[in-house]
Amino acid sequence: MNFKKTSLPLLILPFSIFIISCGNNSSEKNEGTESTQQEAMESTNTDTASFHKPDTASIYIPSPGSTIAIDKLPAGVNEFVTKNYPGYQIKSATSDPLCQGGDAIDVAITKSGVPNLSVIFRPDGQFVQQEEDVPLSTAPQKISEALKTKYANYTANKQIEKLTLADMSVQYLVDLTKGKVSKEVIFSAEGNVACESK
Repeated sequence: MNFKKTSLPLLILPFSIFIISCGNNSSEKNEGTESTQQEAMESTNTDTASFHKPDTASIYIPSPGSTIAIDKLPAGVNEFVTKNYPGYQIKSATSDPLCQGGDAIDVAITKSGVPNLSVIFRPDGQFVQQEEDVPLSTAPQKISEALKTKYANYTANKQIEKLTLADMSVQYLVDLTKGKVSKEVIFSAEGNVACESK
C-alpha cells in the first residue's frame, strides 16, 4: 500500500504538468493566431487602401490653357487617334474646359494636306468631340438667323468651329464680341443655343 500511495502522486504530477503545459501552448497558439490574424488584417487594410486610392496622376488636369505633355495623356488617347484618324499625328495637348462645365483635354492633331483638327477628351480618356475650323458662311442658315435675332448687338467671328460629337451629332461654336465683352456660343444645327460661356 505504501507503494501505491507513493507512486500515485508521482504519476499524477507528470500528468498535471502535461495538462498545464498543453493549456499554455494552446494559449500561446491563440495569442500567436490572434497576432497573425491582426497582422493579416492590417496588411489587408493597407493593401485595400492603396488599391482603392485613385491614380490622380493619370487624371490630373492643369489650369485652363496649360500645356499637357503628350506622354502624360490619359490611357487610350493615342490609340483612339491612331485608330480613328489614320495618318494624323498628335502635335500638342492643352487643358480646355468644356462649355457645359467639366475638365477636358484639347488634343491638336495634324496630317499633311488636310485641315488640322482638335480632338477633345475627358480626363479619363473618354472621347467627347472633334473640332474643325470652318468659315461662318458654311454654318446652317438657322444659325445665321439666330445670330441676327438673339445676338444682334454682337459681332460674330468669321471663323467658327464645327463640332462633331461622340454620338455623331453636329454643333457649331461661334465666338461673339461686343466692345470688350466676348463670349462663346454653341448652336445646334437647328439654330438652338446648346451652351453659352462668357
